[in-house]
Amino acid sequence: MKNASQIKDAIHDLREEMDAIIAVSDREERELNEDESTRCADISEKLIPALSKQMRTALAIDKERQARSASRFDELLASQQAESGTLDTSTQAVNRLQGIKIPAKARAHGILNAYRGPDAERDAYIAGNVILAGVYGNQAAAAWCHQRGLQVNASLTTTNNTAGGFLVPEEMNSTLIRLREERGVFPQFANRIPMGADIMRVPRLLSDVTAYWTGEGVDITASDPVIGEAELMARKLAALTKVSSELDEDAVVMVGDMVTQSMAYAMADKIDLAAFLGDGTSTYGGVLGLKNALDSSAQIGSLTGNDAANNQDLDDFEKVLGSYPQYAGASPRWFMHSAVYYAACVRLMAAAGGNSITTLENGATTQMFMGYPVTFVQVMPSTITTLASTIIAYFGDLRLGCSYGTRRSTRTEVSTERYFESDLIGIKCTERIAINVHERGDSIRNRPILAMKTAA
Repeated sequence: MKNASQIKDAIHDLREEMDAIIAVSDREERELNEDESTRCADISEKLIPALSKQMRTALAIDKERQARSASRFDELLASQQAESGTLDTSTQAVNRLQGIKIPAKARAHGILNAYRGPDAERDAYIAGNVILAGVYGNQAAAAWCHQRGLQVNASLTTTNNTAGGFLVPEEMNSTLIRLREERGVFPQFANRIPMGADIMRVPRLLSDVTAYWTGEGVDITASDPVIGEAELMARKLAALTKVSSELDEDAVVMVGDMVTQSMAYAMADKIDLAAFLGDGTSTYGGVLGLKNALDSSAQIGSLTGNDAANNQDLDDFEKVLGSYPQYAGASPRWFMHSAVYYAACVRLMAAAGGNSITTLENGATTQMFMGYPVTFVQVMPSTITTLASTIIAYFGDLRLGCSYGTRRSTRTEVSTERYFESDLIGIKCTERIAINVHERGDSIRNRPILAMKTAA
């Protein structure tokens, strides 16, 4: 019987195969042929679900084995805790992770960047121990994790230096998600959809039911709404971060904080690049982002001569607002680079007058313009001088026009080879997500997002 690691590798290979099939068809600018479609369907609907079921069984067996062998580590743990801290069981918490007391020498010596809340230091300590065990092969950390049911593969050796890794604990995964959403714009505002399979079709309304005026005793004309589909196809997103090979358990909290933040920020930036700038090529994971997906009808051009952020007029922004359709429940906002906001929006507001020294000194706690909130998207164009025929801002509700699918949680792999000459260790972080800009503005009905484009 295959163990959980072997099954995970088999699932990974199947997903890689499906990604390769799709990548080839994308590169050749064609639809999947019958054999390719059948194979992708078999992988996503039959093979992977079957292996996932086997994985659950294997994990249950592993958990039982871990529980049976946990007693072997009691002596080692007792020695470790006697030296550097104790396990507080006074709360009688069911979750053994809740009662952890952090050793004094491992505590953070500054403000944590990634973890927050009353359990921030504890969560960073958990993440740090998992990283020390999975990345550095630290035996004390491995024993600590094993005793608490945290899965690591602490097998980095001189002959097998890519075998290390760890299953991201919930305390670390929740922080990864929060940081990614705080830094990344698209996951915050797009319609989020959990995916149960690698390919998922989401219904979308293309046209409404038609209403008619009718007289008494006259048959009412029937009409039907037109329902279409938006396809979400999960693709693998990977990020690679580097850490020093000389960190030890004294820095465990800071290790957890540093690596978690680095992973989350790398993922967030890549998602925003694809969602806002994607051109459908492999550079952007095959994603067609807003810049290239929106129909010309949804791109509102600035007045003649206004070809830069620093010479946009109020008329240009009013033109965008006046072109935006009314949608029930919509929460539109501006999306632009911070440089564009200050060069265009703040300049126009300051020129309009009505400011005092105090308002100019304090600024605004929430960026607003013309009655709508402004969200900074740092992957968008930042040039404020001449930039002809370029989209410098979006206005609308991403939730109504874009879908963001999440297929699985974060996974990691470790390598000591890649940065050997720098005495660093590489940690690769992967997840599977899907991005689809499906409402592209070719009609008023599906135009929840408008682009503001500088003059030619």
